Amino acid sequence: MAGGVSMWPSIATDDLVDALELAPVGPADPGGPGAVVTFRARNIVTPIPRTLGAQVLAQTVVAAERVVPHMAVHTLQGVFPRAGDPAEPVEVRVETLHQGRSAAMLQVGFRQGAHEHYRAFVTLGVRGPELVRHADPLPVQVPGPEECAELPVPMLPWEVRTAGGSAALAPELAGPPRLDLWTRCARVEDTATMARAILAWTTEGFLGPVALRPYPRAEIERRGGRSMSVALAQNITFHEEFSAHEWLLLRCASEYAGDGRMHGRIRVFTRAGRLVASVTADGLMRPGPRP
Repeated sequence: MAGGVSMWPSIATDDLVDALELAPVGPADPGGPGAVVTFRARNIVTPIPRTLGAQVLAQTVVAAERVVPHMAVHTLQGVFPRAGDPAEPVEVRVETLHQGRSAAMLQVGFRQGAHEHYRAFVTLGVRGPELVRHADPLPVQVPGPEECAELPVPMLPWEVRTAGGSAALAPELAGPPRLDLWTRCARVEDTATMARAILAWTTEGFLGPVALRPYPRAEIERRGGRSMSVALAQNITFHEEFSAHEWLLLRCASEYAGDGRMHGRIRVFTRAGRLVASVTADGLMRPGPRP
């Protein structure tokens, strides 16, 4: 597996939490549809010369639930049109497209000067009367966290475990384009908003590493080497409530890679087998030396 997470920057939990503290600019609650709320956000600065996509996803969850605090984010559909500058502050602009008694729709943009580097459509809602209920089950053969070994992930400063531990993403080894990860973050406040923000952060980085699992380092080098992979879009659906303090299983799968593109999916289960979130992501991965 020629990718892995060894080149990811190291992040401190306190730095991550601090970046989720968005400062309002202007009126905090200007009203209904068409209203705009603006926040000032800071970036986490790392050796990577661009804004972290994981950070932007987590900040989007927080911004949306700040604007509509009595609702929870249900879906987030975001695109990354260009790279953000981590050295510059960010203006987060949240526009209310619709707000009713049980659902709201927002448009969230991240802007630096004249350039927007992220935009998302976000739906929020409250629990409603239930007519039907079903969900795909967690397969019984999946090893639990106690049966897995620690997987150090620099961008995830909390517990991460997988079968085989570090060997699962070793660059000289090959494996299927799938990966099961257990994760638990007890270092943050145990709130529903923080749980969704932390999960959004956690899911962003695994599209490339899982797509590269079938190809050991020697094979990638034979194909010309890999330039930096780029995320283009990520969609997250939160199905049910969960806690960042409990074990969550991320079932990651790279369902397609070809023509310089990659598409992946992550399904998130609780220890009890509840399906609590689903994620899809698309990006670019091209041959060539790293810039």
